[in-house]
Amino acid sequence: MNKKTALILCLVVLFALGGIYAAMVLKDKGSEEEETDPALEAAGDIVVTDIDQTTIMFLSYTTVSGNTLDFEYTVLGWKLKGDEDYPIDNYLVEEMVEMLCSVRSDRLLSEDTSSFAEYGLDPANISATMTDSSGNTYSFRIGDKHPTTSKYYFNVEGEDKVYTVPTMVGRAFEGYETPASLIALPSFPSASPSSVTSFTVEYDNTLYEIVYLEDGHSSCYTSDYKWFLKQNGQYLPLDTDKITSLLSTYETMGFDHGEDFSSDPEVLDKYGLKDGYVKVSISYESASEGPVTDSFYVGKGKEDGYGYARLEGSDIIGAIVNKYDFFRFDYENYKPDDFFALTLDSVDSMTMLYGEDRYVVKIDRQTETNESGEEEVTSIYTFNGSEIVGDKVISFFNTIRETQPEGTVSQALGQKVLEISFDLNRQGFDSMTLTFKEYDTNFYTAEFNGSVFLINKQDMQSIESAMLSALGLS
Repeated sequence: MNKKTALILCLVVLFALGGIYAAMVLKDKGSEEEETDPALEAAGDIVVTDIDQTTIMFLSYTTVSGNTLDFEYTVLGWKLKGDEDYPIDNYLVEEMVEMLCSVRSDRLLSEDTSSFAEYGLDPANISATMTDSSGNTYSFRIGDKHPTTSKYYFNVEGEDKVYTVPTMVGRAFEGYETPASLIALPSFPSASPSSVTSFTVEYDNTLYEIVYLEDGHSSCYTSDYKWFLKQNGQYLPLDTDKITSLLSTYETMGFDHGEDFSSDPEVLDKYGLKDGYVKVSISYESASEGPVTDSFYVGKGKEDGYGYARLEGSDIIGAIVNKYDFFRFDYENYKPDDFFALTLDSVDSMTMLYGEDRYVVKIDRQTETNESGEEEVTSIYTFNGSEIVGDKVISFFNTIRETQPEGTVSQALGQKVLEISFDLNRQGFDSMTLTFKEYDTNFYTAEFNGSVFLINKQDMQSIESAMLSALGLS
């Protein structure tokens, strides 16, 4: 082998060895980087705080907006420092303390204080300090919420580490920027509609008294109506479904959030609770307490989508989702929609004038005692002395009852189509008359109990058809 060839071989070997060395160096460098990242992003449960919750006596936190809230633990639980009468919700403060005493993290993000601003830690969204019974203090920063995991960024004051911590740590403080937001809100009266015996609504120096009468009222032609507006010695019937719906709203009402705690007239005026409020009082039968009456006040309040209310005997002012106008009682909104509410058991006979014809249906009721000792009433329907199918008479009567008017007019002037006179067995009402007249190409009028209603043409045809079927004439 000549010197030139040997030199070339030596260069090839050196080049190969150099490549191997370079590869090893790069591999070691990559391994070193892989080991560095897990150190900053350690998987598993990192214990950030481990403090005995039962030793914490003081909690203070400042929000990003600059509001500072101070609490101290007393024999009566957590209280707002400097105002022990303020009705703080103990559960909310206790949850804050619990979250801060046992913080766990699944990830260490940074060990660089210059990154604090990036994570909402400088200034912090929440800067919290706790003091225990031995005088030891613990301070923390809670930052922004992670955009995808919803976990919060967290720092122990005095350290440079930034952690991600469970959502519930940040959520314990979320939305609680003022003492009012931490008020222990009382419950509204929760009387079921079936237990309510009466209620009153008072506003603009007018009292509306609504009463429930199981058998109806003697001034009303039907026992179908159970709810009445008692006003100026009169009992005005109300729609049962509408009143039940209103009472259901009362039953499920609750404060959305606290607003204030004060009996100061100036503060009450701010929420419309000094003058011009609506007062609602609900009387009901409680299974445990017997007859109970609860009251609450609703003010006009601020124009932010909420109504404002307080319970009688309480200085807590809270926001509710129903606005002031909802509580102003208006008879027009609650009067019955139906125009005919006679019950068939109050009718002894029906006389129908239809064109040139006159039809009379009589109802004979016979009472018998069954084997169980209970009384049963059997109704026999006759037309021109002959028994007719009772179910068809009932169907005809219900067709009238179920007809929904489409408005009212001041008087009926058209040609009479059908007139039905009812002989009644209800005290104070011997008879009543229902008269149908032509109105225009689309409507008829129905005159009953002093009012004139508009009836759709198809509904009128249904009434005529059901009548003829009941009489066996179709």
